[in-house]
Amino acid sequence: MRIRFEDYEVELIEQDSDLPEIASWLGSCKRIAVDTESNSLYAYFEKVCLVQFSAGGRHVLLDPILLESLEPLRQVFADPAIEKIFHAGEYDILSMKRDFNFDFANIFDTMIAAKILGRKEIGLCTLLESEFGITLNKKYQKANWGKRPINEEMIRYGAGDTMYLHRLRDRLS
Repeated sequence: MRIRFEDYEVELIEQDSDLPEIASWLGSCKRIAVDTESNSLYAYFEKVCLVQFSAGGRHVLLDPILLESLEPLRQVFADPAIEKIFHAGEYDILSMKRDFNFDFANIFDTMIAAKILGRKEIGLCTLLESEFGITLNKKYQKANWGKRPINEEMIRYGAGDTMYLHRLRDRLS
């Protein structure tokens, strides 16, 4: 499913038949921005409910609740030739290791970079506002990501968490 917003488009992947093309696209990228959303506030045994990617102006959200397996992405995360850009990625990485048994190589974490640079405010919203004047709406930060269907505002939110990470990574590095 493709959702068009004012100045960008987001692809929501809910069918396994779409995964090989997504894995091929990600595998051809030198750098990809990654984030996840989980249902940790709403379930005793939490799980990853959304995986977001941005690269080359393309924004893709995967729905692991509706997809049978994320196995086609295994090589992408383990590939040391592809830099995976996260913000505060420790939880995302641990969650994906737990749920999908993924291994990771070549990680750049913008929160850790901000800490190393001595920034006092290291949240994604604060960094994007101070560096680029971009304001993110964090309304869905604590939403129940396990509920379906995912509405358009949540899709916008999900894409917003990765669409600026390449620029932020470049600035902080």
